[in-house]
This record gives sequence, C-alpha cells and structure tokens, in this order.
Amino acid sequence: MPIPSLYLLLHSGDPRKVAINRNPFSIGSSANNDLTLQGHGLDDQHAQIVWKEGEYRLLLLNAQKASDPKHQKSLRSEGRTLTNGTLVQLGSLIAEVQIDLATPQRFLDTSARSLRLNEPLSRGIRLDAVDIQRRSRPIFGSIILHKMSLTFFPGEFVVIAGVSGGGKSTLINALNGKHRPTGKVLINGHSLYDHLDSIRMKIGYVPQDDIVHLDLTVLEAIRYASRLRLPHASEAYRKGRVMQLMEELHLSHRKNTPIRKLSGGQRKRVSIAVELISDPKLFFLDEATSGLDPGTEHEIMLILRGLADRGSTVALITHATQNVVIADLVCFLAKGGRLAYFGSSSQINAYFKTRSFDDIYKVLEKQLSPQEWEARFHTSDTYEKYIVKRQETIPKNQDFPTAREPSYFHQWRTLCHRNSRILIRNKLNLALIVFVAPFLGSLNFALWKSDIFSRKTGDAAQAIQMLFVAVIMSVMAGSLSMMQEIAKEKAIYQRERSAGQGLTPYLMSKLFLATLLALYQSAVLLLFMYLSVTMPEDTFTVSYMYLSMFLASLASMVLGLTVSAIAPNQNVTPLLTILVLIPQVIFGGGILPVQDLNTVGRLINQVTITKYPFEALVTLSQLGKEVASDACWSRTDQARESLTPDQIKACHCYGEEVFTKCEFPGLGKIDRTEKPPVDLLKFHLVIQSVYDKYKDIFSVNLVDNFIAMTGLIFGMIVLIFILMFARGY
Repeated sequence: MPIPSLYLLLHSGDPRKVAINRNPFSIGSSANNDLTLQGHGLDDQHAQIVWKEGEYRLLLLNAQKASDPKHQKSLRSEGRTLTNGTLVQLGSLIAEVQIDLATPQRFLDTSARSLRLNEPLSRGIRLDAVDIQRRSRPIFGSIILHKMSLTFFPGEFVVIAGVSGGGKSTLINALNGKHRPTGKVLINGHSLYDHLDSIRMKIGYVPQDDIVHLDLTVLEAIRYASRLRLPHASEAYRKGRVMQLMEELHLSHRKNTPIRKLSGGQRKRVSIAVELISDPKLFFLDEATSGLDPGTEHEIMLILRGLADRGSTVALITHATQNVVIADLVCFLAKGGRLAYFGSSSQINAYFKTRSFDDIYKVLEKQLSPQEWEARFHTSDTYEKYIVKRQETIPKNQDFPTAREPSYFHQWRTLCHRNSRILIRNKLNLALIVFVAPFLGSLNFALWKSDIFSRKTGDAAQAIQMLFVAVIMSVMAGSLSMMQEIAKEKAIYQRERSAGQGLTPYLMSKLFLATLLALYQSAVLLLFMYLSVTMPEDTFTVSYMYLSMFLASLASMVLGLTVSAIAPNQNVTPLLTILVLIPQVIFGGGILPVQDLNTVGRLINQVTITKYPFEALVTLSQLGKEVASDACWSRTDQARESLTPDQIKACHCYGEEVFTKCEFPGLGKIDRTEKPPVDLLKFHLVIQSVYDKYKDIFSVNLVDNFIAMTGLIFGMIVLIFILMFARGY
C-alpha cells in the first residue's frame, strides 16, 4: 500500500506549506530539527510526526508543552492520529494537516537538516528609534517629542509611562507607523516607514478607544477580524486561530455575548484579540489598562507578559503603578516629550531614589526641570547600557519581507457581510430603518385626497406639493439612516486602515448597504403613494417613478455619508444633517419655484438632491403634459394675446376644447356659466396659476435628468473619498 503524502500548512503571517519528507519528522526550535520554528514558544525538541501502522501520528516530546493537558500522556506515548484537515497547535502556531492520497510519499534517506520558514521576521522584531523627534505641526510647530533614541529587543515587554503632556501617545504613534517623526525608526535594521506596507500586518495596535463594534458578539468581532487580517489563510486556520485566542484571553464562555454587554476588562480583551489575530511581532497598546479594577489590570498585564514571552515585542502606555514590575523595561517621559529614563523596571525606583512607582511622578515634577532630568539620564550608566550599547548592535542588511497585494474584493465582501450583521444585531436601529419608510408613507393618507390628480375634482398645485413632499420623505429617511455610519466607527476604521484595509472597499461596502436600503425605502414610499393617491399606473410610469425615488433615496444616503465623513464625532451628526437638509427643502423647487429664486438660489438649486427627482416625478405624473405640449401655452403672454381664432381652435388646452378635452387637475371643479368667454378665462386662470410657476418641469428630459442625478451622486462619492483621505481616515 503506497504511503500518502502529508503536508503542514503553517500560518506565520503568510501561509507556508511544508512537506513531511522524513520518517520520523522532527519539529522544534533548535537548528537540528527537520523543521525549525523559532519565536513560537516551542521546545528545542518539541514534536515528531511519524508514519506508523498505516497512519500519520503526532507525538509531543515534552508533555508539559502539550496544547491539550488532558491528553498529554497519551499524546506522548501513542501520538495523535493526523487526518486531512486536522488542526495542530505547535506552541503559539497553528498548522493545518493536508494529506494527498493521489501522490505516494517517498521519504528521504539523507540525514536530517533544518527546514527554516522563509520568513525573515519569524524570530521576532527588533525596534530601534534613532534620534527621533516630532513637532505639533511640520512648520512653526512646537516640539512635542524631543530628540531621543530607544531600542526594544524581540520578546521584551516595555511600559511607557510619564507625566501628563509627556508625549506618550506621540511616541507610540511614531514607533507604530502612524505619524512619521524626524530621525529613524528601524525594524530589524530597516526603515519602518519605507517598508510600512510590508510590515504593517506584523504590527498590532490597541488605541484608547474601542476598536470593535459593540453590536457584534465576541465571536463575530474576532471572526470578522480574522477574515480581514488573514485574507490568504484557509477558513480552517482562521477558525482555529479565533478559538485559540478566545481560549487564551478567557473569552470562550462569552463568545455569543454582544460586546456592549461585556465588562470593561472583557471588552479590552476583545480589542486585544482582534489585534492578536494576525500574530503581530510588534504590539502597541495605548492605555489598555485605564479604568480597570486592579484585578483585571493585573490580568491584562499577565496576558501581555505571556505574549512577550512567546517572542513578540510589546509596548504599553499605562498610568498603572502596581504591576509595572511585570514588564522588562520602563520608558519614562518628562513633560514636553523628554526622555527621563529607559531601563529595567526593577531598577527604576533606585534610579529616581523613590520607594514606589507612584512617587516618581511627584519627584519628576518637583525636583528638576524636564531638561535637567533628560540631561541627568544622558550621563547615567543606565543610558550607556540600554541606549548606547544597544544601538551599537543595530543589524544591517537583513532580509525583509515583500508586501503582499491585498484582496480588495475579499475586504469588500467581508465588510458588506459585517455591516449587515451589525444592522441586524442593533434591533432598535433596524426597527427605525425598517419602519420609518412605512410611517412616512402612511402620512399621505392624512395629507392628500385620493383624487388629487383628477381632472374633475383634483388640484394641480396640491398635486405638485404632494410629489415634492414624497421626495422630501425619501431624502429625510435616507440621510437620517446613514448620517452616523462613518463617524460611529472612526477609531475602528482608522486602525483597520493602518493594518491594510483599503479606503475603496470600505466606502464601497457602505454604498452597497446604502443601495439595499434605498431599494427598500423607495419601494415602500412609492407603494404608499400609489395606495393613497390615484396616479398613472402604466409600467413605464411606475418603473421610472421608482427609479426617481430610488435615486433620491440613494443620493440622500450618500449625503448622509458625506455628513458622517465631515463630522468630528457621531454626536454632532444630527445637527449637521439638519443643516444640510434645510437647503434641500428650501431650494428644491417645490416650495419656491425656481424662477422665483435669485441668482444664488438658482445656483444652489442646481446641486440640491431634491431638484431632479421632484422634476422627474412631476413629468411622470403627466399632470401638465397636455398643457406643456399645447402650442398656445408655449407662447409668451403677449404672443397669446395676438393669436388668431384658427390658432386658438387648434389648442385643446387654450381654446374651447379646454372645457372637454384638456386633462389638467381641477378643471372639472370650475362652475360653467352661459358666457363662454368668461368661462374660458376662468379655465385659463386655473391653468396659468400653476403653469407660470412650474411650466419648466411639466415635461423635462428624463434621460438628462437621471444623468444629472447620477452625476450628483458620483460627485458626492468623490467628495467623501477626498474628505476621508484628507482627515487621515
């Protein structure tokens, strides 16, 4: 019987496939293994894969390192049977087993030699900051981070502390690639900012704000993060990684709980899990322990300690004082962004001659100036040991990974799915979006008579008002439903953006959601309009009315997204939305006809999103169709006075045929007398009172109208791109 070939699909940043070509096949952290995996918490001789009795088995050589303590003994003596699709945990690394039955295996007879992963950063990241400095503004800005040098070795846990105004966040943002300082920031000897696209997936960052959607469950939030951060990994690996992180961060029992219902510590652990999903080798946290009780704070610190022990470089900004000793190093900043200390956490009190970490803040503020503390550190043995000696060993000419092209379609699809899940999870918001259109549509029954378009009993002026109100309803429903969509997740998007999330798929996912909602809202509003008022029901009219309502709704949602991109936070979006909606009502042409507006008003009218659907609906309703096509009404008032009897007779909405043939709402309500000239004047006055105000929209070119509306939508989309890019989204 031929031996099937076995492969391990290893996930350390990029998935890598390793053939098991020896029997037994050894795995460990030392160089004399068939597969050497460093920086993942493995023993020197960690495990073996053997072909025995017709099957592959995994034997853990050190039972204390087994991933499943309940089965340590059996795994060591008998081994775990490996089948196709099995997930194997090797330290902090998960491998997926792939068995090829079609290709027989031939084991190599040569002596074992190391098969290292071709991943230059697999053994950890060394971070060097060389003479970095940052100003509040590029030109004429004050110095907020004075020139300093730092070195973090792989596997070190560094606490960044300091007085208020010390520049802690400025420092961490300079080191994580967010804000470029002067000087150099090096990753294993290479410029961080020159290779940011290649390294960004290896950098984790948890800001002060939550970077998870509160409406999602714990499992959903981490799962979506895995799809975005590990786009090239298999679904089996992503699932295993999610489960592993929830277990390590003690979140498994809360996996189906909405994040908004978690405690502060649990919520912070979810944010940490989201960042750990891609196994970052350089991990930054900004105030991750602030606001937590001492027990939870200690728990978070231990989690970070464990992460550093597995090979990651961890830097934490914190004001906490009780658990600093858990860290390896402390970077303490004096006011104005000056380095007052960088060295061992166990020696910091001796350096400042204090009894506790809390006392350092008092000493730093009272005894010397920030410049003096900086100068004192530069002349200390600590500076020589932890700055000078370390920087002398900065590596040169090390290999560096190349950037891997992101899959924008994968990002878009994942974001669309996540947006829909968030919408479904937020029951109140979903109910408002679902029921606002029927509610607004039902107002038509209270506002208008069903025969408002009727020649006998209708009213042309009210019919036009009804169509304008329908557009306003559509615009209000759309803009209000999207006005917070970007502002509410600014912190989340900015973090995902820095981790490789594209702006285009992000915005396209919002537009996809807007399109679905616009299709629904416009259908509901049009349905209620037809249920409440009698209008033309031919297929052409209904289809184009729906298209007009859809474009109005979609444009208003894009307008809402524009407001959301402008707003500094989601609390001010309602006010901004009201401010942009008022011009849509005033200058749309329904309250004040366009010809009654001044020059500025007419210019504003051209860019209102209510103008084009309103004009299209008036044309499609056919209420002024015959008047617009009448040869007599198309003339000026002065020209109509000089019409001959034969010319008037040919005009069915101006001559005597107006009594019987002209279709215009409300003509049938005029009482006839025995004096035809008087009656004709009455009819003319009824038509003219509406015609003089709205004649230009009785018969607009629908194709040009829809093109203009589409152009307006496209223009707003481009504006959103510009706004988000300019504001650092």
